[in-house]
Amino acid sequence: MVMTLQKRSSSIKRRKAGVGFLEGDARLKNGLNDLETARKHYSAMRDLIIRYRGGSRDERTLSKLWDLSRKAAAAIDDSKCKSLLLRADGYGADLFSESGHLKWARTEMSGAYFLRLQILRELDAFHARLLELQLEATRHAVAGLADNMRPGRRWSG
Repeated sequence: MVMTLQKRSSSIKRRKAGVGFLEGDARLKNGLNDLETARKHYSAMRDLIIRYRGGSRDERTLSKLWDLSRKAAAAIDDSKCKSLLLRADGYGADLFSESGHLKWARTEMSGAYFLRLQILRELDAFHARLLELQLEATRHAVAGLADNMRPGRRWSG
């Protein structure tokens, strides 16, 4: 199949803009922009958990955590990401409650400290999954470019 120069140019412009970068990939609605959006929300959630100790009722902080989590999940349509964020949300509900953190107490650490570690673990796993998705997207894009560069697929001028 011969690709015209005009079609090729249009394809390259879309890729440079990030729009349609991963056409047909259901996980990423708007290409790498969604990954960056999710990464920003991840960073904000991580900072929130590091900054606020928990161990008492704090609806404002919990609401902020849930809002960031919801926005990160909306940016990436990936079941593994959503599962990790849901677990972080659950731990957050106990961390920022009056007594929910008490059931997580360990001999060597408070329940609030343990929950903060668990949330950070889930968030770091979420970040690792974002990196996997980025690698997958990059491989997909490289394969598409390599396909277009095959001798039988070159455009005519």
